[in-house]
Amino acid sequence: MVLGENGILEGASEGSVFFDLSTNSPTMIRRLHGECAARGVTLLDSPVSGGVYGAAAGTLAVMVGGDKAMYDRFKPTLEAIGTHVVYCGDIGNGSVCKICNNLMSMGTGVLLAEALTLGVKAGVDLGILADVINNSSGGSKRLLEKFPRYLFKGNFEPGFATALAAKDVRLATDLGREYGIPMELSNLVDQRHVEAMFRGWGPEDSDAVAKIQEEKSGVQLRLHD
Repeated sequence: MVLGENGILEGASEGSVFFDLSTNSPTMIRRLHGECAARGVTLLDSPVSGGVYGAAAGTLAVMVGGDKAMYDRFKPTLEAIGTHVVYCGDIGNGSVCKICNNLMSMGTGVLLAEALTLGVKAGVDLGILADVINNSSGGSKRLLEKFPRYLFKGNFEPGFATALAAKDVRLATDLGREYGIPMELSNLVDQRHVEAMFRGWGPEDSDAVAKIQEEKSGVQLRLHD
């Protein structure tokens, strides 16, 4: 979308500023930054988090890497889409932050599915169990907001598709290899997402990954009104 014929860069005038809101490899972002700079265009990686609900409400988190002066100049524009806009440092750092965030989110989803199926199979009501965890040290935004909207309703219409989740987890494990960071648990999360993709759940919401744990445990995590 950026390079090549009819790409963004082809039509950008010198002095333009380009904010990339996608989740991308930091290495790729840095390469694109060089290509843009050669044409007099400033690129800032500015991935966002908050999903479709955050986008609709204008409450996204925005993680920005790149030229600080340009960040300061355009921060008010970014605040039109996000309530938490953070300057993360050099070009690519916004993408690093987003990848780490999404790895945590997807890993939390996998571990939550294990914990919840364990508790339910051991005899605790799902609603009670979720309430206890949310008000204790194991609480998370994934359990408080996302699971109730999707998994607990059996609703897998994509808010954030499994294919995108799988891509982001792989970006994280690739980054770990690039920097020599052990990623044992992350590789397990990666494999769970690979299995979900193999089952054809790529277009479904990322909560669909929990269906694998439901199947293996013989427990369905659903709340009924």
